[in-house]
Order: sequence, then structure tokens, then C-alpha cells
Amino acid sequence: MMPFKIHCIDVQNQLQNYIWLLEHTPSKQVVAIDPTEASLVTKYCTEHNLALSQIWLTHWHKDHIGGVLELIESTNIPVYGPQAESSKIPFLTHALQHEDRVNFHDLDIEIISVPGHTLGHIVYFIDALDVLFSGDTLFAMGCGRVFEGTHEQMFHSLNRLAALPPRTQVYCTHEYTLSNAKFALHVEPDNLAIQERYTHVERLRLLGQCTLPSTIELELETNPFLRANDVEAFTHLRTLKDNF
Repeated sequence: MMPFKIHCIDVQNQLQNYIWLLEHTPSKQVVAIDPTEASLVTKYCTEHNLALSQIWLTHWHKDHIGGVLELIESTNIPVYGPQAESSKIPFLTHALQHEDRVNFHDLDIEIISVPGHTLGHIVYFIDALDVLFSGDTLFAMGCGRVFEGTHEQMFHSLNRLAALPPRTQVYCTHEYTLSNAKFALHVEPDNLAIQERYTHVERLRLLGQCTLPSTIELELETNPFLRANDVEAFTHLRTLKDNF
């Protein structure tokens, strides 16, 4: 067993953000991924006797970086994030590009560039843990809106993630699974895997439970955006979803 554990902080905001904490259990040190609000991270760490030692950012949007300045105030906590967005994230200490590697204790983390949602969006892949922190690029049963990039970029970014090992667990940053499931069912009404997952997700949300993580394998079966065969099909789907 690897000495690591993942915690979920439900921000309970309108955008339904999650903040993920990756804990090295022997040291009780944690990485905060896309910390929306500093107070939630501080409170959680205090209650669970954890020490924040790194911050990883996937992109510059305020709901992903909002808590950073307060968390690093009067500390030397390193802040990792996309080099391409450093002008929008001025407090980065480690600017990252595609195929860069970072370390957290003895974990080796691979940086994958996934432009589309924003131009500099990156994700963090940890092969040893079968874990992907996918930010706003790949969602459970969906994908992020194409704000800064092109549909072609987003299509290729998603294909890059679809090629990761099927067992890879996907930790995205929003609880959008139910609305994504409704759309998936709308465009693939005869897909049995989508029907089953929709029922499961609906039950979890009725109980107020988190629907994450997903897996790459499950996404390949139930995520219409990963199932699009070409850029045209993807663009059609994304445009439909934007207006769904």
C-alpha cells in the first residue's frame, strides 16, 4: 500500500467546486489542488492534524486559485501551476509545462498540457497511484467549456487523457456529474452503461454524496465527449451541451 490518501473538501458554492487534498500519511503533509477558499483548507487541515506543504493549480480561473494568496501568506509553501498562465497567476513559484515532472515525497507526478478550457490548462497525473487531477478539462461524464482555446485543441486534449491507463482514477474539480449524465443520456439514449450510471449518480446526489472519482475506463464507456470520433463530432456535442 502506498502511504498516500486523498481527501475531499466540498466548497458548497454555486459552481459546486471540490478542493482535493493529497496526503502523505506518515508525515501528515498535504498538497491542496485548486484551493477555492483558504479558510476551508485551513479548517480541514486543523481538524485533521494535517500540514499544507504544496499547492497545485490547473488553470487561472478564480474558483481554482481564489484561496492561494491567503494560504501562502507568511509561509514558503511552493505554488505549482501552468507557465503559460503565469501572467494571470503571479504568485506561482514553480511554472510548469507539458511533460515536466514534480515530486511530493517519493511520488513522481507528470504534467500534461491540455489546452481548450483555458490556453494553459495543465493536469497532474500520478502513475504510481493511478490518479489524475483533471481540473476543468475532463469531468465525470463531461468536459469543460471551451473558453479560450479551440474545439480542436479540446478534442486533442481529451484524447490525450483518454489514452491514460483505464484504471486511472479521475478527480475533477466540480460536482457536475448529474447534469452531465442527463446530457449523455439525451445524446446516447440506448447506451446501457450510461443508463446504469445515470441511475447510480442520481441516487448518490439524492443522498448528498460525491460522485467522484471516476475512472478513464468508465469515462470511455459513458462520456460522450471521449466517445466522439473526430473534431466535427466533438464540436457538435460541445455546442449542444453549451445550450442544453
